[in-house]
Amino acid sequence: MTYIDKDKLRALFKWYMQEVGDILVSVLLVDRDGLIVNILTRDSDKLDEKKFVGAFSSLVELVLKKLTQDFDLGTFGAGTFDTNKYRFIFCESGSEHVLVSILNHTALVDDIFPYTYLTADKVARIIDGELPVSPVIPKVKRDTELEKIKRKMEYYQSKPHSPEYVYKLSLIGDGGVGKTSMAQRYVHGIFNADYKATIGTYISKKECEFKELGTSIRFMIWDLAGQSQFERLWPDYLTDSRVGIIIFDITNLESFKHIKKWHDIIKRVALPHIVLILVGNKVDLKDSRVVSTEKGMNLAKELGIYYMETSAKTNQNIEEVFEWIALQIINQNIEDVKDNLFDKQIEEGIKYVISSPQLKILNQYFTKQLDYCIGKSGTTEIIKYLDILKAIEKNKL
Repeated sequence: MTYIDKDKLRALFKWYMQEVGDILVSVLLVDRDGLIVNILTRDSDKLDEKKFVGAFSSLVELVLKKLTQDFDLGTFGAGTFDTNKYRFIFCESGSEHVLVSILNHTALVDDIFPYTYLTADKVARIIDGELPVSPVIPKVKRDTELEKIKRKMEYYQSKPHSPEYVYKLSLIGDGGVGKTSMAQRYVHGIFNADYKATIGTYISKKECEFKELGTSIRFMIWDLAGQSQFERLWPDYLTDSRVGIIIFDITNLESFKHIKKWHDIIKRVALPHIVLILVGNKVDLKDSRVVSTEKGMNLAKELGIYYMETSAKTNQNIEEVFEWIALQIINQNIEDVKDNLFDKQIEEGIKYVISSPQLKILNQYFTKQLDYCIGKSGTTEIIKYLDILKAIEKNKL
């Protein structure tokens, strides 16, 4: 029998209730036979939990017969069921359990599904017990057109780079391309060969530090489920992305063909000037390769983004992908600060002066960029900047 940390489940259920609001009456975890593993009701004084569980068990037995059949067929993801008083959301949470959300009959399930899938994924990971799981459920908001414009205005008015700021990074691509493996390798330093499909999205945090630059970038990494049953949730989860890693499997031609679709989706809902990179994963499977490096680079060039190849299994280029992204954010922030300074100095008629520490940071930054240059033109451009910096330092300009 699998041990389940019920204290962690209860903490997670409380966050789920808090984010969804009063329309969520109760949340339960049941096994595929209908037995209740854990339950949390919003107001146990008003709701007799024992009677409620008894009534629910008789209902869920009928529903789970259908769900169990779908489990065996491998087709079950989530479903809804309505009575005169309640609305039910049944969401698969691992191979043996179902998360059941009991809602007020007036609830709009489309607004709740993003939170339900997030919770179901966290429940599955608590049961799995391999990695730490935070009970925190971040807000997932569907923006109106007015809110989207407001969000863009806030972005352009935001403060320059601060190590305290957290950037939302989204891992996207078809199911099975290795998104979760990349995230776990980067965040936890592990690789699990057993494939477990992400339910909705898996969220983790990681800080990318540059000691030579005296700064760091903090990422909140959203690993997005790529299966088609989650398609309606993708825009909700990708909203406000500052960075996107679009991943395909070099041994799976279909995953490569779908890259443009993923690119279009994230560009529609992400923040302005999103940093994007295309990644061909699983290069350790070179004998099964069907997508060449040249094809990957050509598609990246067509989309106007960078290209890199990785292996989550061998840890090839995993750190480098996230470092490259972090450097692009730092570079954009430097450009924003520079533009603001130049505008101010032009207005005030002041000459621009660069200090020795600033020269050192710029030298280190461009030298680091050389590690990520693939083509000759990119290398030439970086060397040109380094030569300019040398001239400035030599002539004390």
